Amino acid sequence: MHTLLIVIHVIVCLFLIAVVLMQAGKGAEVGAVFGSSQAIFGGSGPATFLNKVTTVLVVLFFITSLSLTYMAARGGKGSVVEKFSPPPQTEKHEAPIPPAPSTPEAK
Repeated sequence: MHTLLIVIHVIVCLFLIAVVLMQAGKGAEVGAVFGSSQAIFGGSGPATFLNKVTTVLVVLFFITSLSLTYMAARGGKGSVVEKFSPPPQTEKHEAPIPPAPSTPEAK
């Protein structure tokens, strides 16, 4: 289930990227930059097909993201840091520290 959800998530991500890149930017005309503000803030007509597809893909992206997060939190597999941390050392066998060499006393 987890792998299937990851595959769906990646496919949705790729389609979302493609659909967003195909859309024309709002206010991309030169007149919108130097003209009146109605070109930028005016009413936008009915939503285009690409806008509707983008909305559906964004909703699917959020659902799959939240589902993957929930599954990861409830999976109980632990964190990546715990998986790759060094094993705990049970006993340390250290060599005894030799005594410091004696120094001649100052006269």
